[in-house]
Amino acid sequence: HPNGLQPAMVGYSDSNKDAGVFTSQWGIFKGQESMTQACREAGVTPQFFHGRGGTIGRGAGPTQWFLRALPQGSLTGPIRITEQGEVLPRKYAHEGNAHYHLELLVAGVARVVGLEPDHSALLEDCRPAFDLLSAESTRAYRNLLERDGFIPFHRSATPIDALESGTFGSRPSRRTGKKERSLSDLRAIPWVFSWTQARFYLPGWFGVGSGLEALSEIAPSHFEKLQKAAHDLPFLRYVLTNVESSLASANLDLMTDYAQLCGDENVRDQFLQQITTEFDLTRKRVGDLLGGDFTQRRPRMQKTLALREDPLRFLHHQQIDLLKRWRDNGSKVEKSEGKFDKTFLALQLTINAISSGLRETG
Repeated sequence: HPNGLQPAMVGYSDSNKDAGVFTSQWGIFKGQESMTQACREAGVTPQFFHGRGGTIGRGAGPTQWFLRALPQGSLTGPIRITEQGEVLPRKYAHEGNAHYHLELLVAGVARVVGLEPDHSALLEDCRPAFDLLSAESTRAYRNLLERDGFIPFHRSATPIDALESGTFGSRPSRRTGKKERSLSDLRAIPWVFSWTQARFYLPGWFGVGSGLEALSEIAPSHFEKLQKAAHDLPFLRYVLTNVESSLASANLDLMTDYAQLCGDENVRDQFLQQITTEFDLTRKRVGDLLGGDFTQRRPRMQKTLALREDPLRFLHHQQIDLLKRWRDNGSKVEKSEGKFDKTFLALQLTINAISSGLRETG
């Protein structure tokens, strides 16, 4: 680049969909480390372009903590960040909000560049633990996705089919447009969107609990290192806080209600048990690292979640009923005379309403 910058696009969505939330974040972290070192040796300045989505499953999280969690030396001033979907009106539709978020970004960059302490020694001490945690969490995550019956469960227990039939994104929900229902062909946005609507929030947490459990059994000293570093190492604190936010936003009762849409009892029970077991394990192990009770550490988020839960529960049950009726009637989008099917339109309204209540899509 003529001005001595080397731009590099960093994507968060597909790595999360393929390998789970922790492996995605750790892999991106190490990738930026390598590129930063290569730029330093070439005498140029890296300018990372962070393609973050609006949900934790696609790279979102508090801006100031995201910036502090970047690898040492990867942020020297120049940076680009995408803002997508529902994030745009929430952050920039009102002039006061727009000023606030831009100031937050500028202040966050200035702090990292000028004041952030050196965490390299602590990071190196935790690196073996991160590598092992990454491998074990991905193993658990892929064990879910590759299990027989997973695609039918996902397609019945979430409104993925209603999302594919509607117009919610700027691109088609599938990369090739083929009719076979492979996970590899499904884009990351509808993948995250469908789990969010059904209150599983699965891309934001699944696998982390099994990874931490394996770490504590295989290498207890590594687990103890993470316990000590959880509040001092920005990368670890950022990832754990995001995972905890996903866990807090998920709802076990509603997961179970949506799972009833799966007609195969054996498939339903197997996957629901696997998911709820991992949910409980992840909540316990993340709590072990962060310490204390979630409601005491994050009372503002707890209050927000409590305020919205009753009206959202009504909308979720309405959506479940509409999904069942729509599917029983052949999943029709249009009537024969060219008008939209009333059940389909009502279903789309519930998707919009739940998205507004959760303040998240995909």
